[in-house]
Amino acid sequence: MTLKILATILFYFGYGSYYILLRPRFVDLGATYFQILLIDSLPAFVALTSVFWGRLADVISRRLFLLLSSLGGIFVLLLGFSNRIGALLFLLLFLSIFASIAIPIINSMFSFSEDAERSFATYLLAEAIGWTLSGIIMGYLSRDPSLFRLGYIISGLSWALGIVVFYRIFSDNHTSEPLSNSIFKVKLNKLLVFLAIGTFFLEFGISTSYGILSVKLYEVLRKSKFLYGIVWASVPAFLSALVSKFYGEVVKKLKPWKSLILLSSVYFLNIAILAISKGYLMAFFWILPLWNFMYITLYSAVTKLSGENERATAFGFLNSTLNFAIFLSALSGILADKFGRMASVGFGLVSILVSLLIFLELFKSVSKGARNID
Repeated sequence: MTLKILATILFYFGYGSYYILLRPRFVDLGATYFQILLIDSLPAFVALTSVFWGRLADVISRRLFLLLSSLGGIFVLLLGFSNRIGALLFLLLFLSIFASIAIPIINSMFSFSEDAERSFATYLLAEAIGWTLSGIIMGYLSRDPSLFRLGYIISGLSWALGIVVFYRIFSDNHTSEPLSNSIFKVKLNKLLVFLAIGTFFLEFGISTSYGILSVKLYEVLRKSKFLYGIVWASVPAFLSALVSKFYGEVVKKLKPWKSLILLSSVYFLNIAILAISKGYLMAFFWILPLWNFMYITLYSAVTKLSGENERATAFGFLNSTLNFAIFLSALSGILADKFGRMASVGFGLVSILVSLLIFLELFKSVSKGARNID
């Protein structure tokens, strides 16, 4: 487990370091809201292939595809050496291919535990540490262009090294089948599909609202990249690390189905407050550690709704769903450019309300004993 934690920290340090300051960089380059939301949406379009990569990994070799994903470190490095919006988006597209390969397999590694919630809590704690370090270090290095590029070099190497460590310690624990017979031979639990629909509306609302409000946050912090890195990522990630194990116990006690209802409700309230708050009050509500509660809940639900031999496929399906929502959230950028950012945030809040209704129905279906998944 120690090596798993180390690999997770390294990978997410590399991941977070390239991502955290992209929005401020785009704002400084004069990007529109639509272009800013493309930071998430274009890579998300490519990441729709996650279910495909997850299935190939399940059938062929998870270790092989893990090793392939280490090439993403090259594109992390290159992101530090361009200041053109088009070039940055182009590099992001290629980088997202390797991220969409890696993440479902990494997720599945932590699912083969008798106490999945605790395992995922540990995973997300390590992820939070990686994000915390990336926000602090990249925020500090952003003060000097030369050091900033050095930060991207370190980040690319960290991504690759983290993947290599995962590769060395991961053993495929599934039974291989002939490729021609098994690659498309997969049956997803109907409740998993229902979960994915609710997740889509939740993530669409989150991506739409936080993507727009992150620009407001940058303005509130007087366009300081250092403060933005601290408030946007480092402090929330640090707090997430502190509460990850607690969240794991909460999800284990409530079960993921009740946790999903709570999750949608809390996100709705938090975004509504962020939309109307001003100054450092906004920064305070921004740092609330919600994202790891979301992922522990979703990962626990997916684990309960999938078999071990199809675990990477199931997580790939989840990742594709999340990224499809992120991809479509770019449309809200057009809405914000034309009608103002509050219109876009309001649209996101409606989407989260829809997810709440879907999760309520999912809870009812599970309670009726549609399948013994607890």
